[in-house]
Amino acid sequence: MDILKYTTATPEEKEYSIIGNFTPVDAEGKCVYCNHCEPCPVGLDIGLINKYYDLAVLGDNLAKDHYMNLEKKTGDCITCGHCNSRCPFKVDQVDRMKIIREYFGE
Repeated sequence: MDILKYTTATPEEKEYSIIGNFTPVDAEGKCVYCNHCEPCPVGLDIGLINKYYDLAVLGDNLAKDHYMNLEKKTGDCITCGHCNSRCPFKVDQVDRMKIIREYFGE
């Protein structure tokens, strides 16, 4: 029943950014869709947005369609930086949201 302890854990106990200390050098600055950057104050699914963008850039039109059908998109980003402060891979998600917004023409 140890797994149920998570439901009553404090935010500090749920903080996993320490994994950044174990990040391979070649992964630094790259989104791996882990969602440790969440929760987003406006409800963006940051990992999924990044995944759809990366796939769309590679030519996956279905990923672009999926992105366009998201309820919350990069245009909803308020650039608060909460995601940046939590990312164990040191991804500048605020900047990335701007790039993704421009790519999808929002």
